[in-house]
Amino acid sequence: MTTPPNLVHRFVPALALGIALLAVLEWGLPAAGIPAYLLPPPSRVIIAALQPEVRLAYHTIATAGAALLGLAVGTLISFIVAVAFLFSRPLEDALYPWVLLGQSLPSVALAPLLTIWLGEGLAPRAAMAALFAGFPLLIATISGLRRPAPEQLAMMQAYGASQWQILRMLRLPAALPFIFSGLRVAGALAVIGALVSELAGAGRGLGYLITTSTYRLATDRAFAAVAAAAGLALALHGGFLWLERTIVYWERDR
Repeated sequence: MTTPPNLVHRFVPALALGIALLAVLEWGLPAAGIPAYLLPPPSRVIIAALQPEVRLAYHTIATAGAALLGLAVGTLISFIVAVAFLFSRPLEDALYPWVLLGQSLPSVALAPLLTIWLGEGLAPRAAMAALFAGFPLLIATISGLRRPAPEQLAMMQAYGASQWQILRMLRLPAALPFIFSGLRVAGALAVIGALVSELAGAGRGLGYLITTSTYRLATDRAFAAVAAAAGLALALHGGFLWLERTIVYWERDR
């Protein structure tokens, strides 16, 4: 059995490239004569992020809470719908086109409506995060639950296993790599969904910070909020990757 590659070593080239890009921006933007209010150098963004009045940590926690709640709701609904489709093909034939239609709608346009319907609190931001995260999770879960070969299903049925036993002992373990792949994508989408809702109207969160900073031409603060949102998405991706490597241990060598 080969040893799995060290995740830290895998990200060293990307980290080195990021540092190089930041250095180019730090020295290149002033040298090119680009005003700081249009495109601030990284040092100004860092200084803005550390200013107490910006309250970057507060807004990051608010966005993270909405994204995580929406991701949890989206995961639960996606799993329930995927299992229902698995057990009932007529139900899938009837509902799946509507799921595709709902995904094709401009989700950004729903953000103001959700704010009107649910208020300006946590609910509309979590709902938008769930909408963004739900579809890739549904597709990944459906694909994973149907992964077992017909021979495996026939063997379990020959031993008298029920459909729920087959789901628990065969289909769900086979689907875990697909589900975690979907979660890694859905985590970033949940952050985007929460940001979209906050941009449409909210009293806190990174989207709110971006909106208020842009109105004041405080682009250094807006970039700090964007960087915090990107860091939040990367943290969710890394967390799910670590969970996958811990739980789905039989897939490590692939």
